[in-house]
Amino acid sequence: MTWGEVAGESDAPLSSPALGDDLAYVLYTSGSTGEPKGVMLSHRNALAFVEWAGDTFRITHEDRLANHAPFHFDLSTFDLFAGARAGAAVYPLSPRIASFPAAVAKQWTTDRLTVWYATPSSLVLMLTRGGLASLDLASLRVLLFAGEAFPVKYLRELMRLAPHARFANLYGPTETNVCTWYDVTGVPDDDRPLPIGRACPYDETLVLGEDSKPVPEGGAGELWVRGASVMHGYWGRPERTALALRPIEIAPGITDLAYRTGDLVRVRPDGNLEFLGRRDHQVKTRGYRVELGEIETVLLRHPAVDGAVVIATPDEEIGHRLRAVVVTKRGAALDEAGVKQHCAATLPRYMVPEAVEFRAELPRTSSGKVDRRALVAPGA
Repeated sequence: MTWGEVAGESDAPLSSPALGDDLAYVLYTSGSTGEPKGVMLSHRNALAFVEWAGDTFRITHEDRLANHAPFHFDLSTFDLFAGARAGAAVYPLSPRIASFPAAVAKQWTTDRLTVWYATPSSLVLMLTRGGLASLDLASLRVLLFAGEAFPVKYLRELMRLAPHARFANLYGPTETNVCTWYDVTGVPDDDRPLPIGRACPYDETLVLGEDSKPVPEGGAGELWVRGASVMHGYWGRPERTALALRPIEIAPGITDLAYRTGDLVRVRPDGNLEFLGRRDHQVKTRGYRVELGEIETVLLRHPAVDGAVVIATPDEEIGHRLRAVVVTKRGAALDEAGVKQHCAATLPRYMVPEAVEFRAELPRTSSGKVDRRALVAPGA
């Protein structure tokens, strides 16, 4: 559209027949069976976060928002909808430079963007490989990060480069968008991970044990979430929905559906939640939650593969690096490049193993299961 056409449009609110609980969009996340899960989110789910975030971080028509996340990643809901709500300018990142940290850092500072919302791994790469320290961050007003833990040593450096900016750690799986947050005013001296904070005002968080009862004060348990941002379920997957959304008692005789995150947490003395890890084999890499079983399922589809296990090794820059351990059929000719090419044909780039190790057989436990611990490199 030309600017003349834009100026000729009516500024009256658009009419819409949609109700708050109508489906707004479906975002796909990894599935343990190799089939992605479609997370069904309503207008109410999305707007609960968008309106809170827009007000909390004071997004106005004068802001210029970075848009680094692709539109299938829930971080983009803030960029697009909080930006639209405030009449702010949104700057989508060109795919041509998205994989080059130096180009991203230069573009954002050249455009004098005021609000950044990105994964810690992308910010770390801009710090370590993108020359961010040599660029002018004077225009940066708010920096939000989510999707994985932010290594404190890098966060400390970033806060030093932009002492005038507001920093916040946002937490939440795709099924809840952002459900907790932590205003970062300083970082621990001992490099302990940041807490994931407290529940956003539209949600309630509960720390429950295996019996679905609250754990003792200060005890570790699984994080459950109920409230306005919790999804309606998985598209076409009622059995998975029933496992993820469970009724819990919130008062004597009163129940409500809550989302079982699979994340282990505990409440610190100051009331903030501390993230302890995952209950299963899901990991975070490059800001995405990945189920290792999905990659293994794809590997096993290769006609030359007899067995496969994917190992995630913690990494400060991107969260985890993925390594595949593969057993090939006798006499089969398969190399590392072939394995990666096979994975890349059906998996997104961030799920393709960075390294492939070939073995004659996989180690087993006494019960016959694959011994994953024996595959982890010493000292990792």
